[in-house]
Amino acid sequence: MAESGDIHASCRRNLDIILGVARRLASEPRLDPLLSGIAEETCNLLDTERATLFLYDAKSDELYSRVATKSEIEVIRFPAGRGIAGTVAKQKACLLIPDAYADPRFNPEVDRNTGWRTRNMLAVPMTNLEGHLVGVLEALNKRSGGAFTEADQSLLTALAAQAGVALERARLLEEFLAKRRLENEMELARDIQLGLLPQSPPVLPGFELAGWTKPSEYAGGDFFDLFQWGDGRVGVMMGDAVGHGVGPALLAAETRALVRAIALHERAPDKVLADTNRLLSADVTDGRFVTLALAAIDGPRATATYASAGQGPLLVLRAGGESIQLTSTGLPLGILPEAEFQGAEPIPLAPGDAFVMLSDGIFECDTQSGKELGIDPVIETARRHMSESAAAMLESLSALTESVSPNGHFRDDRTAVAAKRIK
Repeated sequence: MAESGDIHASCRRNLDIILGVARRLASEPRLDPLLSGIAEETCNLLDTERATLFLYDAKSDELYSRVATKSEIEVIRFPAGRGIAGTVAKQKACLLIPDAYADPRFNPEVDRNTGWRTRNMLAVPMTNLEGHLVGVLEALNKRSGGAFTEADQSLLTALAAQAGVALERARLLEEFLAKRRLENEMELARDIQLGLLPQSPPVLPGFELAGWTKPSEYAGGDFFDLFQWGDGRVGVMMGDAVGHGVGPALLAAETRALVRAIALHERAPDKVLADTNRLLSADVTDGRFVTLALAAIDGPRATATYASAGQGPLLVLRAGGESIQLTSTGLPLGILPEAEFQGAEPIPLAPGDAFVMLSDGIFECDTQSGKELGIDPVIETARRHMSESAAAMLESLSALTESVSPNGHFRDDRTAVAAKRIK
């Protein structure tokens, strides 16, 4: 009778321990602390020297470790099916290994790397409520020096059942939070980009100024600006910071600020680009760069003077029907610190003429035929609306891309800005 009572008391203690562990796991929403907690509870529950937890990556069909208690190994990744843990993962069955080195499935490499020796092991699968594999939990080396027992296996199986559900919950929460962080980042990028746009175009007698930009996602690298550049002159800027998201939006903001600051003391577009490039090159890394076109529209002289750092083509649309495509005059910004940019001769603009900057997202947008739109339909559409306002002419280009798009989705940002002489 006394022996029966001892067994009952032991079972009761183990149940209390499992319930306590379950409460602790349920109260920890963070994945990494949860992994550490499971490993620690395993060691305490079974009186082992170490515990290792492997998570299952269903996409790659691999197991990987983010926790190895008292070990110098931080990450271990291997295909499911390999080794003790891999066998448990494939079979979804427990393995009780009395002598690790006598089992051909055991991989002694970790022991060799750490100088530690594995004597015996107990490995059990962890599953979620639907029975899908979440990972594998291993207990290593009983401190008493004895072997793992079936009672140990029952305890670890019970712990693994609680751990699997807790890990699944924590992983889903981690994925949700990562998604929310990305959405917040994209919203921030959009706010930055919107902050770059002029609230209203500057006044330049004899000219209409207009522009728009439409990112392919929350935010993109495209940007434009219209700013007063001395008496009787307006600066027209359009650029594209490579990539999408917060990084390009910040790079675009820096580029715009540099151009505006340098333009306070420099009147030539090519000189402004050279100074901007030299300063920007010290900041950009990882192959980032910015294409940028900058033009000075001179109202009294009715001319446009431009320079382009890898941005083009730029268009001069004549009221009589002629169209001129202007090419780039230098490398994109941020590639070579000492790059030079050629200055172009002032381009005369007669009444009805328009100077137009377009991003490649417009003429390279996909069409229902599977081909890119091309520059010719863009020019033809703009010419058909030349008699309208500058804003209406540019809006016709947006309508054109939306009409030819096969699904309304654009793989690149679209931006257009124009200066049209009205008298």
